[in-house]
Amino acid sequence: MIVGLKIAVGGIEHETNTFCAGETPLSDFQVERGHEIIDNHWGVRTYLGGMLDAAASLNATVVPMIFAAAEPAGPMSESSYLVFVDELLASIAKSLPLDAIALYLHGAGLATKVGNMEVDICRRIRQLVGYDVKLVVTLDLHGNLNPQLSNFVDVAFCVHNHPHTDAYERGQDAINILPRLLNGSVKPKTHIEKLPLLMVTATTMSGWAADVWALCRSIEEDPDIITCTFLHGFPWADSVDTGPSVLVVANEDADKAKDAAKRVARFVWNAREEIRPKALSPEEAIKAAVKSEDWPVVLVDGADCSGAGCPADGTYLLRAMLEAKLGDTCFAVICDPAVVVQAHQAGVGTTIAVALGGKSDKLHGAPITATAYVKSLTDGRFLIQQPMGRGARVSVGKTARLQIDGIDIVVVSNRYQPLDPEIFLSHGIDVSRCRIIGLKSLNHWRAGFQGIVKHDFLADSPGLMSQDLTRFSYNFVPRPVWPFDRETIYDLAQS
Repeated sequence: MIVGLKIAVGGIEHETNTFCAGETPLSDFQVERGHEIIDNHWGVRTYLGGMLDAAASLNATVVPMIFAAAEPAGPMSESSYLVFVDELLASIAKSLPLDAIALYLHGAGLATKVGNMEVDICRRIRQLVGYDVKLVVTLDLHGNLNPQLSNFVDVAFCVHNHPHTDAYERGQDAINILPRLLNGSVKPKTHIEKLPLLMVTATTMSGWAADVWALCRSIEEDPDIITCTFLHGFPWADSVDTGPSVLVVANEDADKAKDAAKRVARFVWNAREEIRPKALSPEEAIKAAVKSEDWPVVLVDGADCSGAGCPADGTYLLRAMLEAKLGDTCFAVICDPAVVVQAHQAGVGTTIAVALGGKSDKLHGAPITATAYVKSLTDGRFLIQQPMGRGARVSVGKTARLQIDGIDIVVVSNRYQPLDPEIFLSHGIDVSRCRIIGLKSLNHWRAGFQGIVKHDFLADSPGLMSQDLTRFSYNFVPRPVWPFDRETIYDLAQS
């Protein structure tokens, strides 16, 4: 074993929804520098937490650099992007000599005039340090990969699961492979296979995506295969790289990597008719939910999920739930800082007239005018308890629990995607006692609510994460692409 490794750790993470209005400003990013990275991720189930833990097991010296991350939104401006990249490069230069650099990236980051952020970051690092320093990265399952990435990184490890409950393990993988890269026992060959289709994201806990997951794990049983992942892509971005791909890394054998990637791609292509989402309108989803004989059930407000750049103040589903006069029902979250201020000024036990949500744009629905009872107030701070990011500190700004026509509604000051029941518990709501739970999420809630929820119903509506991709205009996605172009061909004979 190589001892005394010196590893620089950091990253720039952003998932870009190009259909969002405007650019993502620097102020949207949470930035950790130096020892803050260790303080915030040590013992936490994140990519960086896994990297730090694995580095400790190797008795490696960790040089924490900068880690900048923001909620998904529009592209970064070139100038804002370069602020972080320049700081990252300066930190690397200051830390030389290094044995390796480990980065937490996403895979679907875009900056104006730059394009694919991950490729650009890794290219700039190679220009600085050359190829003797090993460069390993972790990526999200929803990355829109460009095959050029393989020219700059030694190994990329993508999460396998959706929800991303294995981020910690992929961070460990990125560090644990370094001794073998450095001693030459692993000589990685990467193949990235792009598929000519667009698809919305799906959970790997069941259905066709679980079958693809199982195929990838079986391929990894080959000792020469270092990693195999089917990336769903992020379809709410109009770019030349948008769409799913298969990433395979093999030891020394480029043909084996290519063959494995094409095997997975062929499986997905042949199953493409199965991957259409089974979404209902809000009203249809509610009718299906109330017929359930097992409780609780979830109504999924997927078109307004902040995890894809949505404002989280959409009102289509919540309005339909109020009009249906549901009982024993809770909803989280709706982002409306003005209403939160109003509730905090009025205090617990008061009744206030609100215009709730619908303030960000006209796409996600109009404000809900109602009389609300202020049940509880919090500072919006709690810890994630589910496997995806367990132990991470969360702050959604001040929050309020409002009761409107029998529905408990958690209102937050900052956009947030509910990952587990903690946002409810902080307001005294036990979701296991509810009949219906409304969630502004698509799939990441599943791990946190597993064992509680009996059924779920996906309610689609106009929104920046609508399941109906025909709502969006794609100008840069290569054509033909399935299902927009039914004549699209993926050459199975050559795959």
